This record gives sequence, C-alpha cells and structure tokens, in this order.
Amino acid sequence: MRSLVVLTLAVVACSAQATSLQDAEKELFGARYKSAAELYAKIVKTDPAQTSAYYGLVRALIKDHRSEEAYAVAADALQKYPQVPDVLTAAGLAAYRHGDLAKAEQDFRLALRLDADDAGALKGLASIDSNVSLFKTSRELAMAAWHKSPRDPELMIAHANTLKGAEHVAALQAALAILDPESESARWLKAHIANDIAVGERKLSRLTSPYQKSTIKLFGIRDGPSHAFAVGIRVQFNESRGVDLLLDTGASGISVSPKVAERAGLEILGNQAAEVKGIGDERAQTSYDYLASEVRIGDVVFANVPISVFRAAKSQDFDGLIGADVFHQFITTIDFPRMELSLEPRSAGIPSESDEPRDAGPPVSGFNRAVRFGNHLALPTFINDGKPTLFLIDSGSSFNFIDTTIGRESSKVYRDGDGGIRGIQGKVKEVSRADRVTLLFAGFRQENPSLVAISLEKMSDSMGAAFGGVLGWPVLSQLVLTIDYRDGTLRFQYKK
Repeated sequence: MRSLVVLTLAVVACSAQATSLQDAEKELFGARYKSAAELYAKIVKTDPAQTSAYYGLVRALIKDHRSEEAYAVAADALQKYPQVPDVLTAAGLAAYRHGDLAKAEQDFRLALRLDADDAGALKGLASIDSNVSLFKTSRELAMAAWHKSPRDPELMIAHANTLKGAEHVAALQAALAILDPESESARWLKAHIANDIAVGERKLSRLTSPYQKSTIKLFGIRDGPSHAFAVGIRVQFNESRGVDLLLDTGASGISVSPKVAERAGLEILGNQAAEVKGIGDERAQTSYDYLASEVRIGDVVFANVPISVFRAAKSQDFDGLIGADVFHQFITTIDFPRMELSLEPRSAGIPSESDEPRDAGPPVSGFNRAVRFGNHLALPTFINDGKPTLFLIDSGSSFNFIDTTIGRESSKVYRDGDGGIRGIQGKVKEVSRADRVTLLFAGFRQENPSLVAISLEKMSDSMGAAFGGVLGWPVLSQLVLTIDYRDGTLRFQYKK
C-alpha cells in the first residue's frame, strides 16, 4: 500500500510539473511575457534539472525587455548544463540579443547536433541566415521549426508568409487567436492582417517605368546656410504636388505625415493602428498604412506603394522619410558629396516578381556583407580596436552615436546636458559624450575626438539584437555608398 501511495504522489508531482510547463508556454505564446517569465522562473527554482524551462525563461525575459536578466539566466544554466540542447538554445538566444551572432550560431548548431528536432535552435539559425541574406535556407529552417512547434505564433507567422491569398490571411488569423489581444504583438498582427485584406490581389511597389539606369539629383537638408545634416529627394504621389523627403538608409519604405497623405489623396489600408519606434524617450508614434497608386521619383515610377503615415515623419525641414530600400530592384549608389542617387539595373535584367526566396552568393569584389534586420543594414564595427559590435548605417542621423554602455567599456564617458538629440520618439533625456573613439568598419578607420553617447537599448529591443552605435551623416557625408539589397552587401568609397 505504501509503494502505491508513493507512486501516486510521484504521478501527481509529475502532472503538476507538466501543467506548469504547459501554463508557462501558454503565457509565452500568448505574448504575456512578464507572466511567462514568472512561471518559468518558478519551475527553474523548484526543479533546476527541468532544463526546457531555461529556454522559455530566457525568451520571455528578452521579449519583456529584460535582456540583462536573460544574459544572467543563460550563463548560469550553461555553467550547470553545458551539453543540454535546451540550455544551449537559451544561451544562443542570449548571445543573439547581446549582438554576438557568431556565438549564437555556435550555440544553436551545437544544440542541433545533440537534438536535431530542437525547434528553438532551428528558429535561431533561421534568424541568423536571414541576417546574412540566406533567405531560402532561412525559410527551410523556419519551416522545420514550425513542424516541431506548430503552436508557436512566431513560427505560425513564418509559415503564413509561405502562403498566398485567403490561406495566408487565415494562417495569420490563427496566430492572432493565440496572442493576448492587448499585447503589442497582437496589435501589430491585427494591423498586418487588415492591410493584407485591403491590398487584396494588388502587386505592391511594382516598377512601371523602364528598367534602366537612372540618376536622380539630391539636395542638402540644412540647419543653417552652410551646414547640411542630411540629403533629401523630391517625390511625387498620385500626380500631386511633389514633397521633399529625407533619404534615410536607417528607415524602410516611405513615411509621411497625415497632412501630406491627405493632400496626396492616399488610400488608407485596413484602418488599424500600429506603432512606429525610433530614437527618443517619448511614447511610440501611432502609425497607419496607406497606399499610393503611383510614386514618381525622377524618371522612376512605382505603382501601389505602401506608405506609413504618422505625425513625427514630418519636420520643419522635410515632409517625410524615404528608405533607400525603395529602390531595392536596382544596385543603388548614393554619392553624398555630389548629392546624387544612381540606380543601376542588374546585368540579368529586370528582377523576377517571384516571391520565392533565394540565397545570396558571396559578396562581389569591393563589397562587404551587411548584417540585415529586415531592410535595416548594419556592419560589424570595431571600437578602439576592441571586439566588433553592430553599427546601423543611417544617413538620416545627423550624428554618429555610440551606445552609452558600450562606450563605457572602451572610453571615458561624461554627461552632456546640452545634447539636444531628438528622434521619431521625441527628445533623448540622457545624452553623454565618449572621449577619443576610433571606429573601424569596412576597411575605413575614423578617429573621433568625442562621440555622442545615448542608450540604444530601445532600438536593440526593436531589432532583436544589441547595437553598439550608429554610423550617421558625419561619416556618410564623406563617402559614396553602394547598396545591393538583394544580396545584402555594401560598398564604401572615399570621395576626395
């Protein structure tokens, strides 16, 4: 009788433990990250050998914007269980968020050698391959992960993106049903679904002008008669009066203010609000997606172009923003000193309109592999000959920036009360200066007597990986930048 009681208690204990893991996963997949982190932390505390909880805990902490806690949990777990797949995957997640993609890839691959069915490791490798423009391989890995974890909303969305039309929308709606309706993830996905339904069968950003070489004149955006801090480009929507947009390699697509959208007669899509984030410490901007039936830039014309509309897109100096990725079908060269944009057709002719992903080949001579997050491009950059960290390539930034924490690791940092830095999310509250910073990127070396230091934690949270800084106008204004968005490569040339 006693052994029966013991067995019964053991079964109850196992059942309670299994229920706790299921409850924690439900919170994680529902995007209730704070609650998920609490549940996973309890499991780890009561039974540290329950190693699958470490992956959930690290993922929940990162999603809850508590990256430092995630790093500590991952390091502690890896010390205790260095050869356990779940723990290695958790370590890979932490390394990825820390911006050490090489270490993350190493951890994910080791986890898969121990367990080829580890969904988290497959998903992690998919992200890294996407970062280096291996899109076909990335999709294959993501689909392998989805088959192993078909109720993970992030993987459900990845699967939905392999589908078209009604199937695509239905798959997205299935993912939305799992998310907490009040979560940021649900709000973003709801807007995405509404936009997809509104677009219907229309092909977006379709080039309607001849696929040929083109040169477009830029102009300086100035805060005084002789001080340019960015370049702009003239853009016409729906045959209306042209507007001046800041050419911003740190942005994606086209963004304008509500007044510009109204004046141009843009079509609203879905009427669901999303959030747009950037530099600044005020609340995220509310954004809506619109559609321009025609966008004309010089002699280059596109049809059915999505436009993000939010108040802070406009300033007293320009009417909105345009990312260089708008011209992704071309090899795009921005000659900042000459203020000229050149579009070069690919030798193979007009790109295929197929949605099937492809893997980029090795960079051609003179080009460097960029690390991409969507269409945001970054480069590994060495600070004072130390370890490389990611720097965003951002022609829309009037300053070069270094992250305050990163700056303290390699330089003396002091407060700068009169920094006056503003971005899409308003004023930056805490601005500092880092003394004597040398940046080495893509074969260029730049000496900075001082560099503006701000916290880039919010940007890193948004991108999913830590950024050490931003290469902005003070660097780019001296260079000719060529971008191949298809292959994710960059070339810098110094203009004497």
